[in-house]
Amino acid sequence: MLSEATHGVLATAHAERGVDAVPVVFIVDGAWIVIPIDTVKAKTTTRLQRLQNIVVDARVVVLVEHYDDDWTELWWVRANGRAIEAPVTDAWLDAFAAKYPDYKEPGAIHSVILMTASSVTGWSAST
Repeated sequence: MLSEATHGVLATAHAERGVDAVPVVFIVDGAWIVIPIDTVKAKTTTRLQRLQNIVVDARVVVLVEHYDDDWTELWWVRANGRAIEAPVTDAWLDAFAAKYPDYKEPGAIHSVILMTASSVTGWSAST
C-alpha cells in the first residue's frame, strides 16, 4: 500500500514547536522512501524547514492513509525511521517522472530526502 500511494504526510521534529507535518509525494526504492525537494511548486527557497529539522534530529515519520465513505475500505500505513538530504539520482528522476508527470521537466527536483524506515506499521479495515 505504501509504494502504491501517491502522497502522504512527512513529520519531522522542530526544536521549538514540536512536530512539523507537511504533505509530500514520494517513491519507494527498495528499503528507502525518497521524497523530492522540487522546484515545481511555488516556494521561496529549496532550503526548506524540513531539511533543517532532519539535520538537527534525523527521526521522521511518513504517514499514508486512505479514506472512503465505505469504512470497510479504510487503511493507513506509518513508516518510522531516519532521514538525510541526498542528491537526486538519474534512476530516481526517472521514477518520479513516471509516477508524477510534473517532474518530467529538467531541473524539477533539486535534491531528495532519503528515509530509511526502521519500522512500518499499518491497519486495514478489510482483510
